[in-house]
Amino acid sequence: MQTQRINISLPYEIIKHLNRVILKGKRSRFIAKAVSEKLAKKRDIQKELKKSLTANYNFYKTVAKDWEVTETESWPK
Repeated sequence: MQTQRINISLPYEIIKHLNRVILKGKRSRFIAKAVSEKLAKKRDIQKELKKSLTANYNFYKTVAKDWEVTETESWPK
């Protein structure tokens, strides 16, 4: 995997905990994996949201069509 160096800022407490738990030579890999997992989760949530919105749209469209006649039946002719 190709890598690129970036400069980011993290809260002091996170860095302090990271330094205690992860070995010095393994931090970049750990952070990359954590970010990758978070992005995958976000992507999955977005897919599910889109799927849900599409299903809801189709459902409400069907319901609206079923009740369409009641919207105009009491109008004067």
